[in-house]
Amino acid sequence: MDDISYWNTFYNNKLSISDCSDFCKFILKYFQDNHDINHVLECGCGNGRDGYALSKKYHVHGVDNSGYIPKSECSKVTFSCDNFVEMKKDGYDLLYSRFTFHSITNDQHQTFLKTINPGTYLVIEARSIEGINDDVHHGKEHYRNYIDETYIKNLLNENGFEILLFEEGRDMAIYKDENPVCIRIICKKWFISAVYLEINLQEYINHQTKKIVFFY
Repeated sequence: MDDISYWNTFYNNKLSISDCSDFCKFILKYFQDNHDINHVLECGCGNGRDGYALSKKYHVHGVDNSGYIPKSECSKVTFSCDNFVEMKKDGYDLLYSRFTFHSITNDQHQTFLKTINPGTYLVIEARSIEGINDDVHHGKEHYRNYIDETYIKNLLNENGFEILLFEEGRDMAIYKDENPVCIRIICKKWFISAVYLEINLQEYINHQTKKIVFFY
């Protein structure tokens, strides 16, 4: 079974909405006095439980490519089936990624970060490579790209992010008999990386050159 089918089956079998995650509560508390955030993109919304909680303060759009789309219970939260890695992220003040950053490849990390606009906050909770040998409650049938501290810090720095908070350890995402080692990050994108600018500037020049008509 591929990952998309796995998660579609998983969420269709777990339709009840439980309380939001501890990470969601942590983020709501962290930004409680920040009035610059109005629109949130939840990158991998699952059954929508964190999206519903975030919508009590923000306008939220949750996306997931599993095929399962939660029902919108109020006007401040909507859901759709989309690829959060590649989709345009215009108009969002904060991107929320819980347990989805470790579900994509390193190449997809680069694509995801490059499509985030300067001035946008990014918050991440993901499994740390320090817990790669731990038993996991939901088994190991689906892909996990465990995150290394040095890797993620360098990756964010190279893509123009300032890390405002970094935590690594247990007791962040306890679920039944599992207490995984997790990484939590709050960061903000301040600029577009030089490599990204160089590549896209050349693409723009090539495109404009094709449009030039010479008159003699």
